[in-house]
Amino acid sequence: MAGKIERGQVSLVRCMNGNWELWNFPASKRAQFVRRIESPKTVSGQVVVALPLRQTVSYATWVPTADRHVVPEMVQLQLEKRGLVQRQSVASSLDVRILEVQEERSLALAIVLLPDLAPELAVENAVRFEPEPFTLPLPQDRLIVWRERQRLAVTISRGRDPIHFQVLSAEEVSDESVNEIRCILLQLESQHMINELLGLAVWGDFTDEEVDVLQQGLALKTFRESVPPPSLPATPSKLLPPQVSVLHEKARRRRRVRRLIAAAAGAYLLGVLAIIGYIFWQQHRITELQNQLSAEHPTVAAIQETADQWRKVEWAVDPKLYAVELVHQVADLLPPQGMRLTAFQIEKGKLIIRGEASTAAAAFKLNEDIKHNVALKQFRWDMKSPSLRPDGRAEFIIEGEPSVAKVD
Repeated sequence: MAGKIERGQVSLVRCMNGNWELWNFPASKRAQFVRRIESPKTVSGQVVVALPLRQTVSYATWVPTADRHVVPEMVQLQLEKRGLVQRQSVASSLDVRILEVQEERSLALAIVLLPDLAPELAVENAVRFEPEPFTLPLPQDRLIVWRERQRLAVTISRGRDPIHFQVLSAEEVSDESVNEIRCILLQLESQHMINELLGLAVWGDFTDEEVDVLQQGLALKTFRESVPPPSLPATPSKLLPPQVSVLHEKARRRRRVRRLIAAAAGAYLLGVLAIIGYIFWQQHRITELQNQLSAEHPTVAAIQETADQWRKVEWAVDPKLYAVELVHQVADLLPPQGMRLTAFQIEKGKLIIRGEASTAAAAFKLNEDIKHNVALKQFRWDMKSPSLRPDGRAEFIIEGEPSVAKVD
């Protein structure tokens, strides 16, 4: 979800002073406040969620390398040793930012996403999750204090980049909360993480007494300001809650199913239109053919009548169909011995050949020879099973159905 997004097409939600706020980003203008909302889930369209400080842990460290490609891996190993991240969830729960590179070392800030996500932050249409300090225009080298859901929240800047941020254990400004902030500052100073602070910025609704306690306890010049409008970070965060990743996957599946359904419906509609078009085309062709047949019917009828007349006289005018010629062709196929013809008849247009053979096999062979004779191909030949006489001879009948017109 770290892709580039257009300012005018996205909104941002953040939690300040115990309330959720909705902001949008008109083109070439500062962020504009829209309204207070009950939950980020009520916002439609593309949303950038500013992660409350209670959902993240910040960890700044010096890494003994100036190679920017190696820094994230070295920071990850340190976090694994401290038990802050697990290797199988690093891709979506850890974001490492390099704040400064010197000759032999680099200053890196790791932001770890805590696993227990508030239900209200499981926003399906969220395109990015940004740590809240990165959505704020931080003053240079300051300690910033504001309220987040009835808890005190602090952010410390190095230059204009956040170097440390967290929610304090105390809910009210007191000596206890001041001592907690002091401990944070001492640790950062001892590790040379921060520059000399130029002051304390108090954002939001704080009483004069609370401001005095902070100013006297921290000995910093104090500025009371309203919470500034948010901005979209130039470098997108890599953080993505697993719960939201599941929602994104479900949304992708739903979109995929909708696309498949739309494609299937489109294909079905095209198929129906194609069938309708084919039916109309076929009806058009049928009409054309019927008109053509009607126009040519007299000519065809005359040709058909002439053809019928020729077929009727074909037996009389075609020498190959003369009875003597047919008998001659069949006689040539008889074996020298063991077979004789007893009758050669024309009945109802069929040729009927009767004869005797020494064996049934010889009769079947004669039938096959007749079928393969070129001069007799004008007939479809068939032979019934021969009948055997007491002396062993076989009487056979071979019938030929002419391909041409029958003559009675």
